[in-house]
Amino acid sequence: MSLATVFQPARRKSAAAEAAAVQAEAQRLAAQYGQPTRAITVPVGALMGLLCAAVATVILLSLVQDLLIYLAPEAGFTDRIWRLDLDTEQSLPTWLSSGIMLICALTLLALWAQAKQEGFMKALPWLLLSGAFLFLSLDESISLHELMSAALGARVDKGGLFYFIWTVPALIACVLGLACFLPFILSFRGIDRALLLGSAIVFLAGAIGMEMIGGSVAEVAGIDNLRYRLLSTTEETLEFAGLLLFLLFLLRQLRSHKRLTLRFE
Repeated sequence: MSLATVFQPARRKSAAAEAAAVQAEAQRLAAQYGQPTRAITVPVGALMGLLCAAVATVILLSLVQDLLIYLAPEAGFTDRIWRLDLDTEQSLPTWLSSGIMLICALTLLALWAQAKQEGFMKALPWLLLSGAFLFLSLDESISLHELMSAALGARVDKGGLFYFIWTVPALIACVLGLACFLPFILSFRGIDRALLLGSAIVFLAGAIGMEMIGGSVAEVAGIDNLRYRLLSTTEETLEFAGLLLFLLFLLRQLRSHKRLTLRFE
């Protein structure tokens, strides 16, 4: 046996050890001098408090306008500030509602990215809900449901609770959505399930329920009266409350010790 044959395994072991050492040193240098990890920590309580304060402000501003116009005309406040009106498109309340819906859509997308590691079917509800809230945000901004109502109203008779005819397809969509998402809803327990169910009930009570009642009033007395205006304010208040409850539910799914941490590589 030659000396080269005897020392060949030793040389191979030495080369492997040197390669491992080089690789470890490269990893150490990359960790030390590479792109640092940045973390943004958002206090969930403070975020929800800020949004609640903003919602309360826009509701009160619109309500005070209505009360002054209809109950105190002698005060001389007869011209409504439409940018502050809850029942007007392209207004501050509409933009706030659309923004909260967009926040919900992005949060749902983050939950989808987190859940897809556990499988496609596990993550699918989050993705579908994200798309739904993205559509709702768009609808709130450009009033797609009003266009639908005008198109349907020209083809079918409307009246009573269905004076705003768009509520009919909305009701059908809600029933189908509840049937599809029932297993997803029941997968949660305790306060999370209560928040999820409660947010849906409160939001739909405003968006569809109060809209139907308001439509029956509008058919008889029009929309330029205090009764309709108070119904409209109640509708928008319930919608905002439902959105905030749902956002709280979403943040609970992401939070850690009451704080939401987002990390960027």
